[in-house]
Amino acid sequence: WIVGGDGWAYDIGAGGLDHVLATGRNVNVLVLDTEVYSNTGGQMSKSTPLGAVAKFAAAGKTVPKKDLALQAISYGSVYVAKVA
Repeated sequence: WIVGGDGWAYDIGAGGLDHVLATGRNVNVLVLDTEVYSNTGGQMSKSTPLGAVAKFAAAGKTVPKKDLALQAISYGSVYVAKVA
């Protein structure tokens, strides 16, 4: 299992995550998505939804949330599930 937050999966570690998914290895990945950088006080990230108000986005985020699930399933051998 690989477990990480959204800051890691969508931003800081995105290259590493993409590499693991592209290899087709048998691995489970769990992303805990809070839609902000929780460890550093709630700044917006690529997982923050369009229009959401967060630190450094006081007027609302102006670009949409990155679709990490769509990126993952683009490799074909990846199963994606979302829960709320």
